[in-house]
Amino acid sequence: MFLRFLTRKKLNPQHYYKNIVEESNSNVYSFNKKYANQENILIKMFGNAKGFNKKIRLIVISDTHNCLNEAEFKVFIQKYNNYDICLLLGDHNYNDIKIILKYVDKTKVYGLLGNHDYNYLDEFKLNNLNGKIICINGVKLLGIQGSFKYKPSNFPSFTQKESIEFLNDKEGVDILVSHDSQFNSDMKNNPAHQGLFGITYYLFKNKVPYHIHGHIHNSFKRKLSNGTNEISVYMYEYLELEQSF
Repeated sequence: MFLRFLTRKKLNPQHYYKNIVEESNSNVYSFNKKYANQENILIKMFGNAKGFNKKIRLIVISDTHNCLNEAEFKVFIQKYNNYDICLLLGDHNYNDIKIILKYVDKTKVYGLLGNHDYNYLDEFKLNNLNGKIICINGVKLLGIQGSFKYKPSNFPSFTQKESIEFLNDKEGVDILVSHDSQFNSDMKNNPAHQGLFGITYYLFKNKVPYHIHGHIHNSFKRKLSNGTNEISVYMYEYLELEQSF
């Protein structure tokens, strides 16, 4: 039905947006098939991602969940101490943050809250990247906290509609940084990890070269169908971005 609707409207971006922000009749906390398998439609409307020919060095930390080994982390930072920015992607315990700030330059730290977090950003007076755009070495980064709202509890989260609306008015950047991933059409039986369609829509609409996220506890690098470079980080990683991989 969605595809036939778009065909009749000749893939008009305004009509598409109006349709995707309409509330679905399905349970808001469940997997929403309305947002599945939209990538080909988005490519037809917006084209491929932009290239990236800048340079930035990042320490990215995510989903430590009170399991950060101080001795190993210290060795890691000593090895990769020439970084431009340190990104905390969320789901960190109080003890994790205490360890991180012993070895990382606090002035270079920008954080996001995850779906299992208390507000460690305010407690430790760290830069909050949620909804903000910063520029480091000429590289523009935008952040979005939390995850898909998979249950009716008060934690950093978005419904699919809320995620679309939150990012829709944000200008394009070189790197989108998030706790959650983009929408994953294969997560029908795991709605908590279906990701946010607002992220997918933003990446394709703005032709974003890089997306860095956590949440799914699996480190990997891959290209989305439009050429956006997706980097999933679990625990911590050093990234030196100079061009699309």
